[in-house]
Amino acid sequence: MIAAAALAASLWAPDDLAKAQKAIDAALSAATLRGTHAGVLAVDAVDGTPLYQRNAGDAFIPASTFKLLVGSAALAKLGPAFAFVTEVDAAGTSLALKGGGDPLLDAQDIDLAARAVATAATKRYDSLIADASRYNAPRYPDGWSIDDIPYDYSAIPSALSLEENVLHAGVRPGDAPGDSTTLITLPVTDAITIENDVVTGAPGSEDTTDITRPWDRPTVIQLIGSYPLGEKQLSDDFRPAVPDPPAYAVDVLRLDLIAHGVEIGTVRQAKSPSGAIMLWRHESIPLSKMLAKFWQPSDNFIGEQLLLELGASSPNASRDKLGTRYSAIEVESAYLRSIGIDPKTVTIADGSGLSEYDRISPAALAAILRADWNGPNRQTFLDALPLAGVRGTLESSFTGTPLAGNVYAKTGTINHTRTLAGYLTTKRHGTIIFAILINDWMDASPHASAAIEKSREAILEALQQ
Repeated sequence: MIAAAALAASLWAPDDLAKAQKAIDAALSAATLRGTHAGVLAVDAVDGTPLYQRNAGDAFIPASTFKLLVGSAALAKLGPAFAFVTEVDAAGTSLALKGGGDPLLDAQDIDLAARAVATAATKRYDSLIADASRYNAPRYPDGWSIDDIPYDYSAIPSALSLEENVLHAGVRPGDAPGDSTTLITLPVTDAITIENDVVTGAPGSEDTTDITRPWDRPTVIQLIGSYPLGEKQLSDDFRPAVPDPPAYAVDVLRLDLIAHGVEIGTVRQAKSPSGAIMLWRHESIPLSKMLAKFWQPSDNFIGEQLLLELGASSPNASRDKLGTRYSAIEVESAYLRSIGIDPKTVTIADGSGLSEYDRISPAALAAILRADWNGPNRQTFLDALPLAGVRGTLESSFTGTPLAGNVYAKTGTINHTRTLAGYLTTKRHGTIIFAILINDWMDASPHASAAIEKSREAILEALQQ
């Protein structure tokens, strides 16, 4: 928590400010940043006084700092107490698993649902329905890379989701090099076809295991490569993204129902029958707590679910025409307008920042951060952000420096892009809001990551007087 003494800003002496600006200029002249498009803005958190700016109004690829937008808009529009709701409903001999968008619904929740159904009088259902109708949107947002599709960080958003729409898979090595490996998956499901082509490698050889999705067989997940003999009995979790999230979730429920003595007939995807009776209801953790699970590890899936929920919850949702994601972008645009940002200066393609089409300026990011600093959800916002040297994606950053414990910020990393935006507590000048956006970063030297970290450290230390 930021100490009370740090909440009030104090004036900068002209010499101190000039010194800080000169140091930032020097940091942006580092060899690792040569040829980049760099944007930096630092402002006083309370009154918005600019302390440093370079290309602050330019449009940048934001990477995961874009997650600040959907989180802030969700807090404003849905409220910190908001929770996603999942239900199992029954109508005659039809049973429906009704998705409400919960990004953290897991296999244990589904088992609890099956146990609840098993306590009812009916022990056979002719039809089991997967209802994912709350969201109507293309599976992949515009601008996502085709290379990312097999992996967990680009899992398909859906109103009915399970285990963040990934399957947990691992392999056990055979008895000798060249042998097949044994595949282990959780949760157990028949809805996904996995081809395990991983072979046992020689002792001490490189682990080359990977995931691929054959384009002529889009419902198949293929595991490839070799896993060395003598390594752990079970490889690390592959976490492939599943091709059909509603089918995955409802199949896990089907198997759990059978295990608890309930017979199931056909399985299909449709809307829940009208007049159904609720047999089980599950609420997610509230948004105030979910934000930490979103921002601290930089979870793309939660960002996409929050975006779609903004669209589904909008009273003007145009789901039947242009889709839930379009409605969500309208909601976010209205939120930007409400905090003084022209939405025409921001390009929104998704909620996670994974899209190559997303664009935002340092000025817009700073305005979002300032709105939350001066709004009713300040502490919720701070508690959810990564903290330098302490938690999340900043846990290993700025350790052993005065910045540790004093930088609350969202990181962003995709190809040729490194971004950081958040709050800095200073020694004498209250709290500073900053946005550092680097695009076109082409440094391929062995120490490139350390060099750009050093540049960001220099920028923030210059402001921490």
